[in-house]
Amino acid sequence: MNQLKVGIIGCGAHGRGHIQGYTEIPNAEIIAIADVNLDRVREAAVEFGVPHHYTNYREMLKHHPMDIVSLALPPSANRDAAVAAFEAGANVLVSKPLAMNLAEAEEMVATAKRCGKLMSMGLQNRSNPEVQALRQFLADGKLGNVYHTRLWHGHVMHIPGTPTMYKRHLAGGGVLFHTTVHLLDATLWALGNPKPVRASAASYQKVRRMKTPLITWEGSVTDCDIEDFNIGLIHFADGSTMAVESNWMMHPRSRPSGTEILGDWGTASLRPLRVALEEGDNIVDATPRAGETSQFGSVYQDFCQSILENRLPIVRFSEMLDVQRVMDALYKAAEKGREVIIAD
Repeated sequence: MNQLKVGIIGCGAHGRGHIQGYTEIPNAEIIAIADVNLDRVREAAVEFGVPHHYTNYREMLKHHPMDIVSLALPPSANRDAAVAAFEAGANVLVSKPLAMNLAEAEEMVATAKRCGKLMSMGLQNRSNPEVQALRQFLADGKLGNVYHTRLWHGHVMHIPGTPTMYKRHLAGGGVLFHTTVHLLDATLWALGNPKPVRASAASYQKVRRMKTPLITWEGSVTDCDIEDFNIGLIHFADGSTMAVESNWMMHPRSRPSGTEILGDWGTASLRPLRVALEEGDNIVDATPRAGETSQFGSVYQDFCQSILENRLPIVRFSEMLDVQRVMDALYKAAEKGREVIIAD
């Protein structure tokens, strides 16, 4: 197998990103795309020169054997599309978030394994050279034992204006689910994916309380029923903790994204990458050098290569489930107003 046949489901903004990503890979050929909106899928097919387009992805899967099906859908549609693609014989790449909840995510993983297929997620921060450099630095034990991590991520006064991002029955969740998931995954991966065991959290909906809605907002703010702010504390089996702050409504002077990792011998951070170590009475800069390019390339390139090389992709089954497990726990803790146990 030298040339991989690719199909893409979903041709909105994210779907067009998938199409562009595969067009840059020499051994990938997009043979068909699907979207429920005929005008949108037809326009994408013409623009990118895709020979076949459908408004029903099941018809696409029926008529075209594929090596890869790439999903750029709202999370409410991911499970059914992924299961159909696996059962049609394809490997599947899914945009984040993986599913509406852990139960759906576990069904997707179980189906992939039953069908002998691979699955990966669009968690592109793992391909960031600074994230990879930090992961290696921590794996080498140069920070000592990590006892606490804090991360924050979001937007400055901006909630995505599509219903699939702000209506819970389509979106699954809000800022934590759709934005912070990227930095949460990258940080967990850099830490070596410690096992989460319990969590507490609180959520807030600022936009629904605003007298004057955002200038970018269309429609009634009462249509928005997801959180635009979430704060959580995760406990891991090794005794360490992680504070996670997600916010779509940051003020303009806020620093919108960052990670700080506290270890016995110093502190490491992302965005930007910095490491400060204690040496006697001094604090020294021990920031590792990050490569200019990722060893994995793009998410799409890594997934294609994993199939061609018969290896696991950079995002593993268990890691996808752990991210979903943590997010589910934070939502559950916020809803119940108490700490919750995170089960395997």
